[in-house]
Order: sequence, then C-alpha cells, then structure tokens
Amino acid sequence: MELVGRRHGMNIIEVRPSKKLKGAWAAFEASGVEPAFAAPNAKQKAIDYAYGRFGGGAGEVHIFGDDASTIERTIVMDGRGQYPQIGCD
Repeated sequence: MELVGRRHGMNIIEVRPSKKLKGAWAAFEASGVEPAFAAPNAKQKAIDYAYGRFGGGAGEVHIFGDDASTIERTIVMDGRGQYPQIGCD
C-alpha cells in the first residue's frame, strides 16, 4: 500500500476534516483508503487510528486544522519504539 506521501523514507498519513461526511474526520492513507470517524471526538479518533497504523514503524501523521488547508501539527514516529515527537510545521 502506498501511503499519502513519503519523506526521507517515512510514510505519511494525513488527518483532516472529511470532504464526504459533515462533522467527521478522516485519516487519508492512500487513494480510496480514508476511514472517517464521527463525533464525539472524531479528530482524536482519526489521530489514534493513524498513529496505530504504523505498528512501531517510522512515519509521520500530519494533522490539519479545521479549515483543512494548513497543517497544525505533525507527529513523528522514529520506528524504534520511542515515544512520538510532536511538532508544528
């Protein structure tokens, strides 16, 4: 499966408001692979799903703001079982 993007050998999953379901948040992995999560806590559910998809491997989760146009933060997993590093872009 090819994820949304790759940067420096890391897979990237994007968490953003769903375009198809009002009020839902989706974790975009690849074309056609974008599970959506409904309220309550839709955004956190999508983040948790994306984080879990790496299964200890290296990757990034880009979390978009409510406007779906800007990344409000990035979670970086190093693939060595370390806690994720959270930063802003």
